[in-house]
Amino acid sequence: MKKFKVFLFLLCTSISFAQSKHEKETRISSSEFPEVSHRYFNGIANQVNYLKYFREEKGDRVSFEAKFKLNKLHYSVAFNSEGILEDIEIYIKKKHIPENVLSNINDYLDKNYDKTRHIEIQKKYINNTSKNDKQFIDHILENSEGNNTHYKIITETKTDGQHELREITFSSKGVFEKSRIVTSSSYEHALY
Repeated sequence: MKKFKVFLFLLCTSISFAQSKHEKETRISSSEFPEVSHRYFNGIANQVNYLKYFREEKGDRVSFEAKFKLNKLHYSVAFNSEGILEDIEIYIKKKHIPENVLSNINDYLDKNYDKTRHIEIQKKYINNTSKNDKQFIDHILENSEGNNTHYKIITETKTDGQHELREITFSSKGVFEKSRIVTSSSYEHALY
């Protein structure tokens, strides 16, 4: 009976993941990174640790990410295929989310899932200012405690016995914005 339950769990999980979007992230050389975006990191390359470049494919969409560590924080800076800034993400722990925001996030998760286990939590910054991409990147690197625009949480969820891996986005106030199923292979890559 125990083997049957394990088989059933794996089958349900596989079916759930088969219905989700597949993402593939590949490490690339700096010369393969969009030139305009690559120049943004020339001035800080000697200040950061583990500067690495990636190409990410989400269905038919291609984007690029620079990942690095600065002042004990792990950053991911994403660009579209033309080299235009999409967002900046900083990997954090749950304890770094303000209590009132975390309460809103937990309320949503408790109402919508029987159980959750967080894999990854990120503060996300989207440039809604008049700053150009370079200025915005520099501003966030200098003010990592600044006002983020979103929180993105990768979490394992369980509802009615069905397990899923989800990417859930919340506003900076902890209000639910969107959710999507992701494949486990999307998050198997080494971040740094």
